[in-house]
Amino acid sequence: FEENAGEYWEAPYLGIEKAWKEIADYNIVLKSLFYNQFSASSFKQKVNDLLEINPDAVVLAPTFVEESIQLCHQLDDRGIPYIFIDSNIEAVNNMAYFGQHSYQSGFLAARLLESGLNEESKIAIFSPEGEALSNQSISREKGFVSYFEERKIRQRYQFLTCRYDVVNEAKREQQIINFLEKNRTVSAALVFNSRVCDIARIIETHQMKGIKLLGYDLLKENEDFLRKDIITFLIAQRPEEQGYRSVSSLFNALVLKREIVKNQYIPIDILTKENLEFYINFTK
Repeated sequence: FEENAGEYWEAPYLGIEKAWKEIADYNIVLKSLFYNQFSASSFKQKVNDLLEINPDAVVLAPTFVEESIQLCHQLDDRGIPYIFIDSNIEAVNNMAYFGQHSYQSGFLAARLLESGLNEESKIAIFSPEGEALSNQSISREKGFVSYFEERKIRQRYQFLTCRYDVVNEAKREQQIINFLEKNRTVSAALVFNSRVCDIARIIETHQMKGIKLLGYDLLKENEDFLRKDIITFLIAQRPEEQGYRSVSSLFNALVLKREIVKNQYIPIDILTKENLEFYINFTK
């Protein structure tokens, strides 16, 4: 799991703990390893720790693709089953995946943002610098781009990219401020991760009007900006349910010897200020 990753990663972990408490009487031990979501070297170190433990099964959020594939091969060699949550990797032997179809969620994000835009509108993509770009974000961006390419409408719009620092908060804020000040005619913007609130905060502070803003995940700050109509759309993915189902499925497969479906996609939930409260109350 991702170390110091903030509010989002608390949810799948709560789901995992909830499922584990239900089966703990079967002498099942839960061990958690946390890595820095912006550092592949941190992930590699935790892989070493994991292999030293030599567990009976693994739940993995495969943030870094190549490093995760290497781990999968090592788990295969040891006969250790594993399940993915949050993002998926094709062509490995994971027992199951619980999460959004990341590519389709990016495709949907493009449809939501593009609707109602005038031709030659500027669309801004905010993305972390360097190795911080996660497997899930890469897949979402591919889906986003494919929406415009499949419809042969990419040339109608101007696409701008702002790369920002994920570690240095002051530097990140200044990068985003500089970009938005320079591009005040941006009509739509999005972030392929949960930190859309970083963009929304600057839009609010500098009173930038007319930007259709989209991001991911039901963080508290994202909720607040959605209520204020500064964030136009949030795409949610039920992270607690991902965690819960991953452990429950491992138990069903390994202890109860039941078959499980490999790809179990979580609904792609579209949230606006009008349906937010209903969604929160229903999913509690």
